[in-house]
Amino acid sequence: MDARHPYGRTRSRVPCTTFPQAEHKSVGKITERNTDQSTMETWGSVTISPTDDVVVGSFSTWTLTFTVGAYAMDVGGGLKIGTRRQADFGSPQFDDPTADNYASVSCSREGTRFDCKFDHRGHKRPFNAVTVIRLAAGPLYPGDTITVVLGDTSGGSRGLAVQSFPEAASDFAVFMDPLSSGEYKRVYCASPHFQILTGPSEYFTVVAPTLVQSGKPFRVQLRGNDRFGNPTPVTAPNLTLGADPAVDVSLSESNVRATWVDGIILHKEGVHRLELKDGGTVLGTSNPIVVRERTDEIICWGDTQAQTASTVGVGTPDEYFAYARDLAAIDFTTHQGNDFILSDADLEEVRQAAKKYNEPGRFAAFFGWEWSGPTGTGGDRNVMFLNDEGPIYRSSHWQLWDEELAENASETECLHARDLQDKMRAYIAETGHKVIMVPHIGGRRSDFEVQDPELEPVFEICSNHGVFEWRLHEFLAAGVRVGIVGASDDHTCRPGLAYPSTPEMTILGGLGAVYGREVSRKGIYDGMMARQCYGTTGARLYLDVSVNKHAMGQAFKADGTLRVSGTVHGTAPIESISLFNRSEELKRFQPNPKTRDPARIKIIWSGATHQDRGRFMTWDGGLEMTGGSITGAAPLNIFTAKYGIDDWGEQHVRWRSVTSGQEEGVLLEIDAPDDAVVSFDAGPAKLEFTLGQARSEDLRWDLGGLEQYVTASTLHTEDGTCDADFEFVDEAPGNEEQAYWVRVVQTDFHRAWSSPIYVEPTKGP
Repeated sequence: MDARHPYGRTRSRVPCTTFPQAEHKSVGKITERNTDQSTMETWGSVTISPTDDVVVGSFSTWTLTFTVGAYAMDVGGGLKIGTRRQADFGSPQFDDPTADNYASVSCSREGTRFDCKFDHRGHKRPFNAVTVIRLAAGPLYPGDTITVVLGDTSGGSRGLAVQSFPEAASDFAVFMDPLSSGEYKRVYCASPHFQILTGPSEYFTVVAPTLVQSGKPFRVQLRGNDRFGNPTPVTAPNLTLGADPAVDVSLSESNVRATWVDGIILHKEGVHRLELKDGGTVLGTSNPIVVRERTDEIICWGDTQAQTASTVGVGTPDEYFAYARDLAAIDFTTHQGNDFILSDADLEEVRQAAKKYNEPGRFAAFFGWEWSGPTGTGGDRNVMFLNDEGPIYRSSHWQLWDEELAENASETECLHARDLQDKMRAYIAETGHKVIMVPHIGGRRSDFEVQDPELEPVFEICSNHGVFEWRLHEFLAAGVRVGIVGASDDHTCRPGLAYPSTPEMTILGGLGAVYGREVSRKGIYDGMMARQCYGTTGARLYLDVSVNKHAMGQAFKADGTLRVSGTVHGTAPIESISLFNRSEELKRFQPNPKTRDPARIKIIWSGATHQDRGRFMTWDGGLEMTGGSITGAAPLNIFTAKYGIDDWGEQHVRWRSVTSGQEEGVLLEIDAPDDAVVSFDAGPAKLEFTLGQARSEDLRWDLGGLEQYVTASTLHTEDGTCDADFEFVDEAPGNEEQAYWVRVVQTDFHRAWSSPIYVEPTKGP
């Protein structure tokens, strides 16, 4: 819950602890960067200008000048210019000088000609997306130059769109092939990096702990956020934060990107939400805070998967852990670099960063790495150690050189997830150290049949890659007991607060909520091993479920009547609470009444093409209406910077959208009779309906594939109830094991899933 605000300056009147951005190195760590100046003579070199700071989402221009080396360049050779795979810069185009992202190419030698294009899969990771500059005519000689202007504004273009997330050390990777061989090598860049800064603040966020003890002080984070969700410096004086009593606060840009306020106290038991106010205007509201007289447990929020430039992302491990703790305000995380690209030196850097930031009682930083085997060998799983000395057993060394590895590295390879599990069991038995592994979907989908609940008690139900509730149903059908967490799998150095960037990362990053006794590696480990956890799509809502007073994730034996009870405290009004036994929905609770509004229609689409990499569904398209007028249009649940509504008018709406299991859509305000016709054409759906049909009933079109559908409805949740208790009595649960779990859906499209509670009958079938 956020609001806009005026800016200003004043002195804070409450003790505040501020956390600056992580200290940046002068040169960021970038995989494949050529630092060998001796290659300039033969391969050539490149300069990039300017290297001034730029702001996320702005438009800018860069001139890249490549000087041909002693190898010269034959016809058919050329350049590739790329950014790291998660950077969502605009895609350079060479056809329209007036349009965004226009690029131009020139050469010092007359008579040359170039074929130019942008290729989303034109190079190897982490530089998959590249601009290809192919020399089509006229060989080049040593000393010749090729000049590429990215974001050429000379014809009226606004320039090249800058990525949507900040980066301390950004540049463009330039690769060269002098021989038309197809082998491109990265050339030496004589220019320094440039920095990408966050934008101006557009709304506030208030982050508080979820479970606190009455009368016991706790700390709250306040931050401004730019339009892409990035924490950003903000100045706002004379604010008040509702507490018991309320406290005066002032925010200053000198506090950098977030401010922590210590000593907040709540005395009254129950659920609270702290309001940040400027006079009588509410600027932001915290997540729900449950206050109890005694608290034997807390809820720890964390992210079980993300990575940096050590592999395919951006940033350093130091920046990574600092962001998680100081800006995302989560309680735990782990750096999970792909093992087949993670060198021993990179692994050691991760190890030292985790050791540095791990501080029991404040923040749990797990050392670890991602075992990245293909689905056919078991699929992705995160490996998290409770100590700092854990070994690495790679799935392969596919993108690593021998000199980047220990001499016996090949002997420690685990080609199948079963081999990895055996190695981990032996390591635990030999050392007594604890290890937990978390299978996930992401790129290389894990095989649910290989899940080992003793080592892998939970799985990630959502991440920036999508929503994967179907995986839970696979586990339940197979009789596998698992718990649930959410994660980001972020590659933009934003663990715990990750917004989508490229089409591969289509939704907000998720979070895991773990019940435990303390913020520590052991506390998190114990909670996850007990499956006392739940996952969300990023919202810090409170969820508690029990069966016959047995807590979330537990397994017990019982016969006869089973009573399922639960409580939800949302971060937005609650759309629905669905109670399941295995894959059967037993009851849907709707705390807020729904009413039909004939002047507003909500059209939703969702789905994925399949379970594996490339599952993303493109819904670029639109709708037309005949017989009436569209008076307003707003996107629903679309956060990717390059997507949303492109344009709309009285008779049409055009949009760009990509889904991977999440719902997206549009909300239309209309002035039209019942016989007005809406023609929808996007993704796999081409359909028509009248407004009279949508006003009388909810419409749904199932399109096959993986949960692909379109819905249209004039039924809306009007009230703002964010809190609900629910209960269900299962009088005849049957003679097989039951698995009760809950899905919560809020009106802002955020979701949460509880870990199942497993009930085994004492008498067999």
